[in-house]
Amino acid sequence: MINETNYRVSKFVNERVISPELQIIISALDHCRTFSKLGGEPQCMLITGPSGVGKTSIIEKYLKDHQRRHLYEATEIPVLNVTLSEIKTTVSMYQQILHDLGHPRPFDSNSELELRVQIKKLVVNCKVEMIIIDEFQQLIEKKTQAILSDTANSLKRLILDIKIPVILVGMPYSSVILDTNSQLSSRFELRHCIHPFRMSTTKERTAYISFLNLLEKQMSLPEQSHLNTDDIAKRLYFYCKGSFRPLKNLLNIAFYQALMNDETKITLTRLAATAAYINPKLDKRTNPFLIDAANIIIVEPNEKAGWEDYHEGKARFKKSKKSHDREILSNIFN
Repeated sequence: MINETNYRVSKFVNERVISPELQIIISALDHCRTFSKLGGEPQCMLITGPSGVGKTSIIEKYLKDHQRRHLYEATEIPVLNVTLSEIKTTVSMYQQILHDLGHPRPFDSNSELELRVQIKKLVVNCKVEMIIIDEFQQLIEKKTQAILSDTANSLKRLILDIKIPVILVGMPYSSVILDTNSQLSSRFELRHCIHPFRMSTTKERTAYISFLNLLEKQMSLPEQSHLNTDDIAKRLYFYCKGSFRPLKNLLNIAFYQALMNDETKITLTRLAATAAYINPKLDKRTNPFLIDAANIIIVEPNEKAGWEDYHEGKARFKKSKKSHDREILSNIFN
């Protein structure tokens, strides 16, 4: 029983739920990769969005569909994913690319030119068709305008050398580095910004409800949990504030706890217990699954969500009446 439970939970946790919005971006990735093979300049793209909106899900789904092929003489890497994490310079970015390509000594050289030569050679040998660079904002934070310009030029030269599409993924302010260089910016005309779920319009609410339906379907519980009902959907939104990651994490744990307790559906009681398990500070006055539904006021994320960590963000995008988190009346679903 435990093995079956672990299998079902593992499947649910690792299954990437791709909303119609994210599917559009995946189709755009396919376009960049296949169209660039026809010649001309590679089709590059910028994907941005605040934390928790599904950027990682897109990357993982695309890598799963285009996995490395380990052959007798070499390893083919159709799509190379490079995560910058704490990387702050283009030299360290080049070194990380070499490392992820399997170079035996990726950190021996600090010469950008030499590193690009090595990258170009391995890109050809490994038959790389696309490079996805995640956490791209690491190259932007705490940089002067001059350094940003140099970084943009380095990235442009890399694209010219390897002649394959580069996909940049990061926080919304990742666009700053592109806009410092008109030639680089023109290579990233394809831009997709992923937003948190919003509730202001019927279309936005429908997209959110459809996403809840997909999640519930993946659980395959004996009874309907009715996550899409007005009451539960509002409470879930209040809990996750429109972000995919906390919503999915809550349901991951709730699903596991429900199976371990032989429950046939996800109830409000189960959601309340799971929320309290994740955040012990929640009580009957603050737990969104315990408070009176009439007291739940939906607050949408700020329209500039994701700019908070940018060193100039607070000055450039100070909250105004237009940019405040928007309160939505409790009867929004009616």
